Amino acid sequence: MSTVFHGDIAITGGNAKALVSFGSSKKTDSKVSTVQLYTEDYTGKIASWGTNNDYPQKLLAKIRKNSAALSGLRVSRKAHYGSGFILYSENHDSGKRVVEQKCLHQYPDINTFFKRNQMKRFHKETITDLEYFAIAFPEYVLSNDFSKINRVKRQKTAECRFELMDENTGFIKNVFISSKWGLDPSLKSKYVAKVPLIDSYWSAEEVKEHCKKHKIRNFIRPIFYPLVDEGYYPKAEWQSVENSGWLDIANSIPKFKKAFLENQLNIKFLIEVSEEYFDRKYKEDWKTFTPEKRQEIRTEFVEELDSTLRDSDNAGKSIMSIVYKDDNGQPLPGLKITAVDNKLKDGAYLDDTSAGNQEILTAIGVDPSLIGAGIPGGKLGAGSGSDKREAWFILSALMKTNRDTTLEPFEFIQDYNGWDDSLSGAFEDTILTTLDANPTGTQKAAQI
Repeated sequence: MSTVFHGDIAITGGNAKALVSFGSSKKTDSKVSTVQLYTEDYTGKIASWGTNNDYPQKLLAKIRKNSAALSGLRVSRKAHYGSGFILYSENHDSGKRVVEQKCLHQYPDINTFFKRNQMKRFHKETITDLEYFAIAFPEYVLSNDFSKINRVKRQKTAECRFELMDENTGFIKNVFISSKWGLDPSLKSKYVAKVPLIDSYWSAEEVKEHCKKHKIRNFIRPIFYPLVDEGYYPKAEWQSVENSGWLDIANSIPKFKKAFLENQLNIKFLIEVSEEYFDRKYKEDWKTFTPEKRQEIRTEFVEELDSTLRDSDNAGKSIMSIVYKDDNGQPLPGLKITAVDNKLKDGAYLDDTSAGNQEILTAIGVDPSLIGAGIPGGKLGAGSGSDKREAWFILSALMKTNRDTTLEPFEFIQDYNGWDDSLSGAFEDTILTTLDANPTGTQKAAQI
């Protein structure tokens, strides 16, 4: 596959040709810029994600430079996944709710599907997309007779773009997938794949009938956290730190300090030696020395003194400084040692770093104690064991609505394939305890 670029237009060669150009939509949504796409079987517009259609890629590049953001998102993902997916059933005998966890092996159809589709990996990948971008793009593959979903796989959110919605119906018909959105025009691009999109609000029966009618054997049915006013791509709440500039500020501090440390002249002492010192020490011999010999003596003296000042064994000791008098009887130091003040102290910008970390973790919703956030001289502490435990409890409890979104693919497949409707799915919490309560320090509980 090869690509030839002309200005802002990319023509992709090979078996399937595609042409891409940027513009702005008029009737559908004046706030959304568009990408004009032509392939051998399609001509239309897709909604640009960001001004250059590469917002996810630019955001990820910033995140990968920021340890607080990476750690916060990692904790968020792990709290979301907990101890993993479980099956359970419940009944209300005697007016009481009784929950019973089930083993996958009890249900061959479900167990086979989970193994075939590596559902542990699928769930972790889906959670990653949701926590980073608040939207995920699971793709479903149907059997030849459209009666069953045989496979489900994750399409990376960062690589997915929506077709512009139909002006007449208001529906989005397709999702386009490429790993090369927003790359420099001089680079080659892969073919842009097109996958039909199914409305997330349709029931399994409605989807089945639609696919039969239109001979659709694979489709994307996106899942997402609640939208506020977005028309296409959600704005994840934590991304406020990128919009406000705090992520850029936090990333610029280590870059600035690294450049300063690499380029600064690091001098601790200024040593001044009077020529009178050598005249008096060597007397008449000094005048007979060659210039080279004199310079050698000066260098050896300074190096010996410098070694003495650097040696940790000499810490706290006194140094004798020789003082002479000039012709007018005024004191003339033969040796003068001055400590050079470092204008950029070791702790410079720690307050800014601390503030940046706090803003980032606050936006993600992760307590700093969970990642041991804190820097020497900063205001954030690593937190005690009880702080961490309570913070983990709160974070896990807040994951209920997030997990409901992650469970949507399972519930959709369950309805479509006709699995036992008395079963439900959940993600099991990992509950931290004290060692006196449990020798392992953890226990498990389903969040139902």
